[in-house]
Amino acid sequence: MLPELVISGWVICFGSVIFLSAAFAPMSRIFGARDPEKKLAIINASPGFWRLFQALFGAGAVITALGVGVFAYALNWLPDAWRFLPTGLLLAGAIPWCAHVYLRAVDPQAFVAGTLPAWHFRVYTLLTLAAFFLLGIDLLDLLGGGHWQSFFLMGASMLIFILYQQFKDMPPFVYYLLGLVLGISIIMNA
Repeated sequence: MLPELVISGWVICFGSVIFLSAAFAPMSRIFGARDPEKKLAIINASPGFWRLFQALFGAGAVITALGVGVFAYALNWLPDAWRFLPTGLLLAGAIPWCAHVYLRAVDPQAFVAGTLPAWHFRVYTLLTLAAFFLLGIDLLDLLGGGHWQSFFLMGASMLIFILYQQFKDMPPFVYYLLGLVLGISIIMNA
């Protein structure tokens, strides 16, 4: 058992839980509200919490990516270019995501009006899903052919991508459900 693998699994789980805690916090009912005035009223009722939850969204994405970096480091039998690719994709996706949540935090009116740049989320989504698909391949290499987790990560990443293309939106908490599967799989099989 490599201690780096266990650490990576716990860090991935921690980052995913931080993201999911923000996604399922009471403040997140804003994402289900249709009326911009109601959304703004929810934010204005607790502006400090709104900013805190945006910071948690960003931190969860970055911490998960760092956990994947530790996982890549532990996979020392894979070529360097391949094993660090998912980490690079997650970190590259976290940059526009953090910019997006920062803009949501500092300009809630633009957020509720739907005038924030759309490319931040688009790039984040595509890079994050590509990373989780590749992590499914890495997990397959780590665990061998008989483990469902690898196929789940690859299949779920493709399904989420197809749904994103169809609906032009996707609640990003689903990415961190994939992160939990990855982290728990690493911990259980390290």
